[in-house]
Amino acid sequence: MSLLQTALHYTSNGLLLLLVLLLAAFGFYCLYVKYIHLTFDHIPGPPRDSFLLGHFIKYMKAADDNQVSHELFRKWAEAYGPVVRLNILHQVFLIVTSPEAVKELLMSPKYTKDPYGYKLLFSLFGQRFFGLGLVTDINHDRWYHQRRIMDPAFSRTYLKDLMHIFNDKSERMMEKLEEVSDGKTPVHMAHLINCVTLDVICTVAFGMNLNLMDDAKIPFTKVIDTCLKGMSKYVRNPYMQYLPWHRKYVKEVENAALLLRKIGKECIEKRKAAILRGEEVPQDILTKILKTAEQEEQVDDEIMTDNFVTFFVGDHLPPFT
Repeated sequence: MSLLQTALHYTSNGLLLLLVLLLAAFGFYCLYVKYIHLTFDHIPGPPRDSFLLGHFIKYMKAADDNQVSHELFRKWAEAYGPVVRLNILHQVFLIVTSPEAVKELLMSPKYTKDPYGYKLLFSLFGQRFFGLGLVTDINHDRWYHQRRIMDPAFSRTYLKDLMHIFNDKSERMMEKLEEVSDGKTPVHMAHLINCVTLDVICTVAFGMNLNLMDDAKIPFTKVIDTCLKGMSKYVRNPYMQYLPWHRKYVKEVENAALLLRKIGKECIEKRKAAILRGEEVPQDILTKILKTAEQEEQVDDEIMTDNFVTFFVGDHLPPFT
């Protein structure tokens, strides 16, 4: 047997062995997926689109049709109950719509947060975004300390003193509706409510009166919209940042996230400086949080900025997929 024939013989045997190993690995993976199905299929959920992909096709179809994924989840919750199973490959996700269950899952140290999922929210295309804020911190002890600092600012007694702001913004919205209540002018209610919500959180939390209902096109709203839409795309495909044809869009989102954090840092630094100088400052949520954090001796400017971003993004819900 010539040297070439020997090489071809071993190469063909090696390729055959590799193919057998790949088939065996795939077979064991399929068995593992089947085991996951048997373990969790007692939880209600819609029929799977395929054995391996699970509900992934339905989810992506909703995104491709420009539907909001939460609308799909709402329909499933109505059909299958407050806890719905979602399968994608070997992973099982639970859609929980019961407020009591959500509270228990988020607050109890018994239920750990998924490191991979929450790591996606830490940054946005490499730019720090939610960071280690109250929503995304997976360290329960650190989260608990943050919660203790935040609690006084969200107590019922403290918020009651801010109710006049909620009322003023609501009345302004009714005035805007009256201006166009001719039975002919279309009104984008979701957009209007977004403006009211952001106006309220800006005022009661950070003393920023943007008057978005009068001028909804200010750059700040575009920054938040860009970040939210970018976050939606990033969570679905975090690897798009490495694809050259997405580079322009990725850079736009990175700049928006950077600008949002810059605004937050400046707002926090100015308020802290004013408090130290003994100046009269708005008695809003930011002032309450900063004073409580000072008493607790736990002032971390980066985490404060994380929560600034969290408040704005959490309270502004544009129609994105």
